[in-house]
Amino acid sequence: MASESSIEKIQFLQQVGLFKSLSEKALLDLAAVTIEQAYPAKTTVFKEGDKGDALYIVKSGKINILKRNSAGIDSVLVTLGKGAVIGDMAIIDEQPRSASIATVQDCSFLILTKDDFRNLLANVPEIAFQILKLTTERLRATNVHLKELEASTNKMEDVIRVITKIARKSNLLSLNASIEAARVGEAGRAFSVVAAEMKKLAEDSAQEAKKIDGLLQDLQTKTKAIAG
Repeated sequence: MASESSIEKIQFLQQVGLFKSLSEKALLDLAAVTIEQAYPAKTTVFKEGDKGDALYIVKSGKINILKRNSAGIDSVLVTLGKGAVIGDMAIIDEQPRSASIATVQDCSFLILTKDDFRNLLANVPEIAFQILKLTTERLRATNVHLKELEASTNKMEDVIRVITKIARKSNLLSLNASIEAARVGEAGRAFSVVAAEMKKLAEDSAQEAKKIDGLLQDLQTKTKAIAG
């Protein structure tokens, strides 16, 4: 007879997309080998590059999936909550963690070690099928995200080119206005005002181009993270 703790686990696992189609026997076997563990808010659960030795299921709270860019800065790829399954691929292919996980608020996880997970895959075919189904769904979602990010990247590149072109023209107009103002002396004061405004426009345009370029680099980082 299942204990109260096992029953509570089974009731939760029935709500998790990866496991909701499992039979009661499979859910009971799964609940029997999971370990519940709590983490306080703003805690790193595991880091990118760590050994993938366990699967984590978010029982309560919210977490951030973090990816480190070439500058060594972690950016949030997505925020997940109750029912999210994390780390299943790492314990199957034995590759290092592809991203870091940090809690946003106090969290509780059900943890399944690599050895217990593989035993379940071998002894409970239903779970193996659900993992295959999840992998297929992720691949489809990845293709959609990659296309969206590629389209956004292309648009951003176009915008940067336009703004850069405007900045160059503004600089040229500012230079011409300054030359004309110097040529005509006092009467060219209006040209000086125009030159100052054009110079400011050029500087503002260049700053905006840099901001957009930063966004573009972030999109490219996320694209690589999804692809990897």
